[in-house]
Amino acid sequence: MEKGKVAFIGSGIIGSGLAVNALIAGYPVTLQTRSQVEKMKNRVAHILELFVANNVITQEEADAAAARAVFTTSIEEACTDAIFVQESGPEKVETKIELYAEMEKYLDDTAVIGSSTTAFMPTDLQKEAKVPGRILVGHPYHPSYLLPLVEICGGEQTSAESIEIAKEFYESIGKVALISKKEASGFIVNRVNWAAYNEARKTVEEGFCSVEDIDKAIMYGPGMRMAITGQLLTISLGIEGGLRGAAAKYGGDISPADELIAQGVDDEIANRSEEIGNTVDGVADFRDKVIIEILRLQNML
Repeated sequence: MEKGKVAFIGSGIIGSGLAVNALIAGYPVTLQTRSQVEKMKNRVAHILELFVANNVITQEEADAAAARAVFTTSIEEACTDAIFVQESGPEKVETKIELYAEMEKYLDDTAVIGSSTTAFMPTDLQKEAKVPGRILVGHPYHPSYLLPLVEICGGEQTSAESIEIAKEFYESIGKVALISKKEASGFIVNRVNWAAYNEARKTVEEGFCSVEDIDKAIMYGPGMRMAITGQLLTISLGIEGGLRGAAAKYGGDISPADELIAQGVDDEIANRSEEIGNTVDGVADFRDKVIIEILRLQNML
């Protein structure tokens, strides 16, 4: 992707984190905030220092990244000549719509806008836009400078080209970009995340264990595996013969939904590189290797 100017509008914790990823990837970046310029500068500097201290980048690379950053309170300065905008403003739909109207005064019609919103659907965000086809959700996860995931979701008027541009941009700054095919609360990940959170709360409220215990249950059990092989692949690896073997193990017939998921797991394994395992045994070996390293970091091995 062309390393043109990228604007981050509303550069709080999420926006600043993604901005650092873009800076390290070689993009000239302008970060905008309504008033807290020094706080924004300090946040970017701290993340770069963290990366240097942990050997993610060199001091020379950090200095070069910092030199590509411009900090401003002006939406005009941030948006002028930008090819991509990441909007992380207040979580009020009216405020975002007003913000887009202001941004579009200075943006070229080809520039794409990705919103970090958790709560709002892109169709609602693009209702009053001059170029509604360029507006989509690009939803990262905290800490955004470390977690690779960004969920992309288009609205009713979002163009396929805008979605492709957004995917290309996020991947160019080291992210794993997933496209949600439907607009729904929670998009992809929070549908699972919120379900787990609600059940964890319920388990504590009903007196099964303490808050600390339920967190330990996730950290030292399924959560450790899920960080390596997700949810569906994790479960499949725990059953002889995979998910197709579950029916025989527990008694019952394979449903069309079972076959859909089982085939998806097969495809997922085949799409992995050899280094992280592209066979059942290879994935299991890689999983075990990573768990050993995690346990060592936690002084448990």
